Amino acid sequence: MGFWREWQVARDRRRSVAKYLGQVLREPDEAQVRWLASLPIDPTAAMRELRYARRAVGLIVADRDALDDRTAAEVAHLLAPVIATESRQSPESGRVWSERWRAYTTALAVRGSAEPPAARLARVLLDGVGVSSPSPAVLHQATEIIQEHRAALNEALRAAFGDAALPEDVPPSALRV
Repeated sequence: MGFWREWQVARDRRRSVAKYLGQVLREPDEAQVRWLASLPIDPTAAMRELRYARRAVGLIVADRDALDDRTAAEVAHLLAPVIATESRQSPESGRVWSERWRAYTTALAVRGSAEPPAARLARVLLDGVGVSSPSPAVLHQATEIIQEHRAALNEALRAAFGDAALPEDVPPSALRV
Protein backbone atom coordinates (compact mmCIF):
# COMPACT_ATOMS: atom_id res chain seq x y z
CA MET A 1 0.00 0.00 0.00
CA GLY A 2 1.36 3.38 -0.94
CA PHE A 3 1.80 6.39 1.30
CA TRP A 4 -1.32 8.15 -0.01
CA ARG A 5 -3.53 5.09 0.48
CA GLU A 6 -2.14 4.49 3.99
CA TRP A 7 -2.92 8.10 4.89
CA GLN A 8 -6.50 7.75 3.58
CA VAL A 9 -7.05 4.51 5.51
CA ALA A 10 -5.69 6.10 8.71
CA ARG A 11 -7.89 9.18 8.21
CA ASP A 12 -10.98 7.04 7.65
CA ARG A 13 -10.14 5.01 10.73
CA ARG A 14 -9.81 8.18 12.86
CA ARG A 15 -13.19 9.33 11.57
CA SER A 16 -14.78 6.00 12.51
CA VAL A 17 -13.30 6.14 16.00
CA ALA A 18 -14.49 9.74 16.43
CA LYS A 19 -17.97 8.80 15.19
CA TYR A 20 -18.20 6.00 17.73
CA LEU A 21 -16.79 8.14 20.53
CA GLY A 22 -19.46 10.74 19.76
CA GLN A 23 -22.07 8.13 20.65
CA VAL A 24 -20.18 7.08 23.78
CA LEU A 25 -20.12 10.69 24.97
CA ARG A 26 -23.81 11.37 24.35
CA GLU A 27 -25.62 12.87 27.31
CA PRO A 28 -27.67 10.42 29.38
CA ASP A 29 -31.34 10.00 28.59
CA GLU A 30 -33.48 12.34 30.71
CA ALA A 31 -35.84 9.52 31.70
CA GLN A 32 -32.90 7.50 33.04
CA VAL A 33 -31.62 10.51 35.00
CA ARG A 34 -35.09 11.12 36.45
CA TRP A 35 -35.46 7.46 37.43
CA LEU A 36 -32.05 7.31 39.09
CA ALA A 37 -32.63 10.64 40.85
CA SER A 38 -35.94 9.30 42.21
CA LEU A 39 -34.12 6.75 44.41
CA PRO A 40 -33.60 9.61 46.03
CA ILE A 41 -30.23 10.74 44.77
CA ASP A 42 -28.77 14.09 43.82
CA PRO A 43 -29.62 14.62 40.12
CA THR A 44 -26.05 15.80 39.47
CA ALA A 45 -24.65 12.55 40.86
CA ALA A 46 -27.19 10.58 38.81
CA MET A 47 -26.14 12.40 35.62
CA ARG A 48 -22.44 11.90 36.38
CA GLU A 49 -22.79 8.19 37.08
CA LEU A 50 -24.88 7.60 33.96
CA ARG A 51 -22.18 9.36 31.92
CA TYR A 52 -19.50 7.19 33.48
CA ALA A 53 -21.57 4.04 32.96
CA ARG A 54 -22.01 4.88 29.27
CA ARG A 55 -18.28 5.54 28.88
CA ALA A 56 -17.41 2.29 30.63
CA VAL A 57 -19.88 0.28 28.56
CA GLY A 58 -18.60 2.04 25.43
CA LEU A 59 -15.02 1.01 26.16
CA ILE A 60 -16.15 -2.53 26.99
CA VAL A 61 -18.12 -2.80 23.74
CA ALA A 62 -15.15 -1.48 21.77
CA ASP A 63 -12.93 -4.05 23.45
CA ARG A 64 -15.21 -7.06 23.16
CA ASP A 65 -17.27 -6.48 20.02
CA ALA A 66 -14.95 -4.64 17.63
CA LEU A 67 -13.66 -6.31 14.50
CA ASP A 68 -10.03 -5.79 15.50
CA ASP A 69 -7.91 -5.32 18.58
CA ARG A 70 -6.96 -1.70 17.86
CA THR A 71 -10.44 -0.24 18.25
CA ALA A 72 -10.62 -0.20 22.05
CA ALA A 73 -7.16 1.38 22.31
CA GLU A 74 -8.04 4.02 19.73
CA VAL A 75 -11.33 4.85 21.48
CA ALA A 76 -9.54 5.11 24.83
CA HIS A 77 -6.88 7.30 23.21
CA LEU A 78 -9.54 9.74 21.95
CA LEU A 79 -11.40 9.62 25.27
CA ALA A 80 -8.28 10.57 27.25
CA PRO A 81 -8.27 14.27 26.21
CA VAL A 82 -11.95 14.55 27.13
CA ILE A 83 -11.18 13.23 30.62
CA ALA A 84 -8.12 15.48 30.87
CA THR A 85 -10.24 18.53 30.00
CA GLU A 86 -12.81 17.56 32.62
CA SER A 87 -10.01 17.05 35.15
CA ARG A 88 -8.67 20.54 34.50
CA GLN A 89 -12.13 21.97 35.08
CA SER A 90 -12.70 19.85 38.18
CA PRO A 91 -9.68 18.01 39.61
CA GLU A 92 -11.97 15.58 41.44
CA SER A 93 -13.49 14.47 38.13
CA GLY A 94 -10.43 12.59 36.86
CA ARG A 95 -10.00 10.71 40.11
CA VAL A 96 -13.67 9.78 40.25
CA TRP A 97 -13.65 8.54 36.64
CA SER A 98 -10.59 6.38 37.36
CA GLU A 99 -12.28 4.86 40.40
CA ARG A 100 -15.52 4.25 38.53
CA TRP A 101 -13.73 2.73 35.51
CA ARG A 102 -11.81 0.40 37.84
CA ALA A 103 -15.08 -0.62 39.53
CA TYR A 104 -16.77 -1.39 36.19
CA THR A 105 -13.84 -3.44 34.89
CA THR A 106 -13.51 -5.29 38.20
CA ALA A 107 -17.22 -6.18 38.17
CA LEU A 108 -16.94 -7.42 34.61
CA ALA A 109 -13.88 -9.55 35.40
CA VAL A 110 -15.63 -11.53 38.17
CA ARG A 111 -15.68 -15.22 37.28
CA GLY A 112 -17.95 -17.90 38.66
CA SER A 113 -20.79 -15.53 39.51
CA ALA A 114 -24.37 -16.61 38.88
CA GLU A 115 -25.24 -12.96 38.28
CA PRO A 116 -25.06 -11.89 34.62
CA PRO A 117 -22.46 -9.27 33.63
CA ALA A 118 -25.11 -6.60 32.97
CA ALA A 119 -26.45 -6.99 36.52
CA ARG A 120 -22.94 -6.73 37.96
CA LEU A 121 -22.38 -3.53 35.97
CA ALA A 122 -25.77 -2.28 37.16
CA ARG A 123 -24.66 -2.82 40.76
CA VAL A 124 -21.60 -0.67 40.06
CA LEU A 125 -23.85 2.03 38.57
CA LEU A 126 -26.07 1.99 41.65
CA ASP A 127 -23.12 1.86 44.05
CA GLY A 128 -21.72 4.96 42.32
CA VAL A 129 -24.75 6.93 43.47
CA GLY A 130 -24.84 5.44 46.96
CA VAL A 131 -27.33 2.60 46.53
CA SER A 132 -25.31 -0.31 47.90
CA SER A 133 -28.20 -2.73 48.59
CA PRO A 134 -30.74 -2.26 45.79
CA SER A 135 -34.12 -3.93 45.78
CA PRO A 136 -34.69 -6.48 43.01
CA ALA A 137 -36.87 -3.97 41.13
CA VAL A 138 -34.20 -1.24 41.30
CA LEU A 139 -31.49 -3.68 40.24
CA HIS A 140 -33.67 -4.86 37.35
CA GLN A 141 -34.22 -1.28 36.13
CA ALA A 142 -30.52 -0.46 36.41
CA THR A 143 -29.70 -3.65 34.49
CA GLU A 144 -32.11 -2.53 31.76
CA ILE A 145 -30.23 0.78 31.53
CA ILE A 146 -26.90 -1.04 31.15
CA GLN A 147 -28.39 -3.31 28.48
CA GLU A 148 -29.83 -0.33 26.61
CA HIS A 149 -26.40 1.32 26.64
CA ARG A 150 -24.76 -1.88 25.40
CA ALA A 151 -27.26 -2.37 22.58
CA ALA A 152 -27.06 1.27 21.45
CA LEU A 153 -23.27 1.33 21.58
CA ASN A 154 -22.97 -2.01 19.81
CA GLU A 155 -25.13 -0.58 17.02
CA ALA A 156 -23.02 2.59 16.98
CA LEU A 157 -19.88 0.47 16.72
CA ARG A 158 -21.28 -1.38 13.71
CA ALA A 159 -22.41 1.89 12.14
CA ALA A 160 -18.94 3.38 12.57
CA PHE A 161 -16.83 0.36 11.60
CA GLY A 162 -19.15 -1.91 9.63
CA ASP A 163 -20.34 -5.46 10.09
CA ALA A 164 -18.11 -8.48 9.95
CA ALA A 165 -18.34 -10.09 6.55
CA LEU A 166 -17.06 -13.63 6.29
CA PRO A 167 -17.29 -15.85 3.22
CA GLU A 168 -20.01 -18.46 3.68
CA ASP A 169 -17.93 -21.31 2.29
CA VAL A 170 -14.82 -20.71 4.45
CA PRO A 171 -14.72 -21.31 8.21
CA PRO A 172 -13.35 -18.33 10.22
CA SER A 173 -10.45 -20.44 11.50
CA ALA A 174 -9.26 -20.99 7.92
CA LEU A 175 -9.04 -17.27 7.09
CA ARG A 176 -5.58 -15.73 6.80
CA VAL A 177 -5.02 -12.01 7.09
